[in-house]
Amino acid sequence: MYDVIIVGARCAGASTALLLARQGVRVLLADRVVFPSDTVSTHLLHPAGVAHLRSWGLLDALLASGCPKIESIAFQPAPELTLRAAPYPAADGSTLVLAPRRTKLDLLLVEAATAAGATVREGVSFQRPVWQDGRVVGAEFRDRDGRAFAEQAALLIGTDGRNSEVAKAVGAQVLRDEGNFGCQYYGYWSGLPDNGAQVFVGQGKAVLAFPTHDGSHLVLVGWPRERFEEVKRDLERHFLDEVEALAPEIRGYLTEENRTARIVGSGDMANRIRESAGPGWVLAGDAAVAKDAVTAQGIGDAFAQAQSLADLLPAALAAGPAAVDEATAAHVIGRDRDGANGFETTLAFATGGGGDALGPIFRAIEDRPELISMFFGVYAGRVAMGEFAAAVGAAG
Repeated sequence: MYDVIIVGARCAGASTALLLARQGVRVLLADRVVFPSDTVSTHLLHPAGVAHLRSWGLLDALLASGCPKIESIAFQPAPELTLRAAPYPAADGSTLVLAPRRTKLDLLLVEAATAAGATVREGVSFQRPVWQDGRVVGAEFRDRDGRAFAEQAALLIGTDGRNSEVAKAVGAQVLRDEGNFGCQYYGYWSGLPDNGAQVFVGQGKAVLAFPTHDGSHLVLVGWPRERFEEVKRDLERHFLDEVEALAPEIRGYLTEENRTARIVGSGDMANRIRESAGPGWVLAGDAAVAKDAVTAQGIGDAFAQAQSLADLLPAALAAGPAAVDEATAAHVIGRDRDGANGFETTLAFATGGGGDALGPIFRAIEDRPELISMFFGVYAGRVAMGEFAAAVGAAG
């Protein structure tokens, strides 16, 4: 019998397994894929998320894997206006941003969880929870050869993404659904100069470029959701046309010779909060709170939720089922409190409230790097839009 079964071994699940196993919790971490494995992702990890990796002792290993440091951001809301500054600092004062390939980051986390003592089962699919007297007491799985097996645990943690099978199986209700407003596609190209993270926006669309593993840059294009079907029908043309329109200096590098991977993406950018805890179960990461990728807060959110669960669960697991349920309920309350600003900010940007409408403010802060950095803090979910606007007004 395990103390905890975690379904989904990417950022939320593997980091939760790592932190719990380090405290002596008996953890089973299961995923249907075998790592290293890629997944659609914005890649970007804001300074607060990087700070988690540093505190867990994993930052040096990620950097050693070839993940380049990003120490500045250039935001271009108009062709004649570029705002450049350091990212908004984490609580420890660090301004470092990273954009790791998920094949590297997720594998690092899974290996760290294994080294900490977690049992990792790859290539197994979650089938259903095991119930006893109205409480989840384990989970059933099936391996790639079709063999079924079940494991017992005091707590089932679902970290299996936006379309969480755990959430469906435990009947987690959607408490808030704000809609789906965007779609994005991205690819990788070599040969681009390292100018930090670059963001170009206009007319409801965006182009992002930042360095990632293997000497490549990720180049991403985001459109309004109503363009999704049109874009899919001729993806290559639409992608390159938007880069040409918003970031012509980037377009020249996007040649077939420089391409290192195909263009991939998603139209699933729903902004949704699910019921996230119940008797013997809890959800974390995108399974609990899904947000539009426009603000690239997902990986950082996953790390913060993993740390919260790791802070609350070990003592509760030792105290019994009632204490476990109290701990998961407290986790959800804290998550909603700490993440409210990030959710609302993401929703504002996803619906067009953070782009063209801010033109006058952007021009007012063009020569104020401390205010530009603060605006980047809005994107990262660390600064409320009202707080930023007040600081701009106070600066004259």
